[in-house]
Amino acid sequence: MTSSQVMASAPANTMLMGEHAVLFGHNALVCALTPRIYVSAQTRNDERVVIDSQLGSYQTSVNELVAVAQQTSPFGFVLQALALSDLQLGVNLFIESDFDHTLGLGSSAAVTVATLGAIELLAKGQFDQQNIMRKGIESIRKVQGRGSGADVAASALGGIVNFNAQPITAQRVTLSDQAWKIAPHLRLVYCGYKTPTPVVIEQVAQAEALEPKRFEQLYQQMGACVETTMAALNKDDWQAFGQAMDQYQRYMEDLGVSDDTIKTIIQLGRKQAQKGALFGAKISGSGLGDCVLLLGCDELDWPHTQLPVQIDPQGLRQEAHQPCQSAT
Repeated sequence: MTSSQVMASAPANTMLMGEHAVLFGHNALVCALTPRIYVSAQTRNDERVVIDSQLGSYQTSVNELVAVAQQTSPFGFVLQALALSDLQLGVNLFIESDFDHTLGLGSSAAVTVATLGAIELLAKGQFDQQNIMRKGIESIRKVQGRGSGADVAASALGGIVNFNAQPITAQRVTLSDQAWKIAPHLRLVYCGYKTPTPVVIEQVAQAEALEPKRFEQLYQQMGACVETTMAALNKDDWQAFGQAMDQYQRYMEDLGVSDDTIKTIIQLGRKQAQKGALFGAKISGSGLGDCVLLLGCDELDWPHTQLPVQIDPQGLRQEAHQPCQSAT
């Protein structure tokens, strides 16, 4: 071990485009967001693993990690990340978050990436973002059973990432300074509930089994929409980006993962946006709840949490201080 105590942080994330189709070989666009999860790691002289966070506390031993990682637990993502880290000695982990884990901002991916990063810092004094991304995707898939890993790529690499799951490739999208200057507001609006991603994926799979040709065509159209979105970003064309968001939302409705609450949020956003102004809206995530991503929209009259969000150009990084200390 190179250090007795270290800290790593990883950003929240959200899917811009490519949900569901990314599971069938198509690209997705996912981005890192400025809220972060911080993981402090400290070596121990025994084999105990002690975790403290806003969710509570948990203790186990290094030898039990593989077994407990397979059990249902609020700390399942952290435990699985530790199980893949080949710990030789015990560790104390202290986890802090800038955001509520219920908001659908990719907290599972962020805490997985930050945990893996902290353990790598303890062992080697440095980490490689691409290696952490790949190990993080493996970890997430072991917990969820299935998943593209796009959210892990965003938290590990930062910025906007063009991601493909088959095989795993991830490349940061470079935007011009002009594109950032004219970029519209992004807002995430929470539905007030969410359906677990594996449940949504299974529901879609059951529907697909009844109409395989229709779903294959739909995934092709979704993949093409992502390519259209990439072309819009390359041209600094946010108007075309917003139109692509609207089109992808229609595909999500065809997929059966939209619902009345999601439609209501989009209608509120469209009414709030100035007539003729840039606007776009779509589900961010697997659907059937969670969050709606709005482009060019200010605060809505809505009873549940909503957040203006900014894209974070940084992914996994080492921290020198606790977040409360660095802010003072």
